[in-house]
Amino acid sequence: MQGQPERPDLATGDVAVCGPSCTSAHPAAVGPRVCFTAPLDSLAQLEELLRALHRHPRVSTLVLCGDGPDPSGEALLALWREGLDASGRIPGSRGVLSPELDAASVDALRRSIRMEDSRGRSSSEVARHIAGLPVHSSDREGRRLVAPRPRERTVFHSRRTTFPIFSTSAGDAWLQLLNLVLRIGLERRTVDGARIAEALNAAVTIEPAATDEDPPGCFDYSPDDLVRYCRRVEADLCPDETRIDALCTQLREWGVANSDLTWSADRGGGRGTNGTPESVSATFNVVDEKIFASFVLRSLDVYTDWPIQATALLRLLRRVAERLGRPPGSAVFIIQSVRLDDRDWNRASDVLAERFKRPLPLQIDPAGIFLFGNDGGKARAMLLDHDAGTIFWEEAFSDPEDLSWYIVDAMPWLLPQHIRYVGQECASLMRAIKEGECYTQG
Repeated sequence: MQGQPERPDLATGDVAVCGPSCTSAHPAAVGPRVCFTAPLDSLAQLEELLRALHRHPRVSTLVLCGDGPDPSGEALLALWREGLDASGRIPGSRGVLSPELDAASVDALRRSIRMEDSRGRSSSEVARHIAGLPVHSSDREGRRLVAPRPRERTVFHSRRTTFPIFSTSAGDAWLQLLNLVLRIGLERRTVDGARIAEALNAAVTIEPAATDEDPPGCFDYSPDDLVRYCRRVEADLCPDETRIDALCTQLREWGVANSDLTWSADRGGGRGTNGTPESVSATFNVVDEKIFASFVLRSLDVYTDWPIQATALLRLLRRVAERLGRPPGSAVFIIQSVRLDDRDWNRASDVLAERFKRPLPLQIDPAGIFLFGNDGGKARAMLLDHDAGTIFWEEAFSDPEDLSWYIVDAMPWLLPQHIRYVGQECASLMRAIKEGECYTQG
């Protein structure tokens, strides 16, 4: 299975090695003291590492390797320094672990396993360091903590492809993307057997603020981690000012600039297919004295990658706009494949339940089953099944226009004629409420 610790059944070693994209092929993993290696590119893989440590009580030293700070590594270090906080989260708002990985199970590992931060060292240096580590005894007993099963998704009918999303921030767009993939995504198996939900051809339009905003609280990253990692992605996208200068020159002369940008798989948030570098086709345009951007991405892990990639690309748009002395316009992200690993389905559901305060989409084609009414001056709407026996959603709004936008925003997969119908009825309801007339649904 993708992202699982490797060589999990060797019980003789006293050292475990982890880090971004770490596998048994890592030079530090060939020594006899290494029990297993574990990739550490996401919160789900951090959980797999903790379960593997519980299964192997002889492991007394955990070595974190890699070429520099990364969110999962920082989360692991924070967890070893402080344990879970009072609310059961990894310190620094870095996410919540699965229920079986509670404070007691985490503290048992912290007491018996020494953490060695070997990031920034070459592979050969890490291997020599492991060989020279003192041997520590461990009095832990092996435990097999079973990962909770991914909750079964309720998949709703939709067009299956091409979904427009509109937002004012990367955080809110992320919630909408999670809602999109979790609720209507096709279920697929990757070449290495992993199960994913996938939405095809999502178009996300973000109207960003003129200056960098504080990192959204919904992301499972501390603000410092997110800013640091985004800067590393930016360093790959634009290693020096030459590329920015070239883009600005084209924009001044032609009003449009194109560039194919790449960031490395082991440094940025994008982990391309089969570990290849991730790339994005970027186009900048001058429209009404503002700088607009379009970014085309082949694929994206919405839970792990979107917070980093979207934040970094929005920062790039602001840099270009600032260099030209003009305000930034909207940024459009065209994503051919938006994926959600099944190990993140549970946490995605929890994030949506806590943060996404909009109605969930419905199980059936909603054509003809919206009901609208004037409820004491409020615009009330509901959606029923075809037999009118079940109410799937119901809400009342002081402004019928808010009702219309509410439905469109939360259900981007509605067919155009359904959107048109909702708009027509909300406009008719608005006139009836304002003029004190009796409203009759058309």
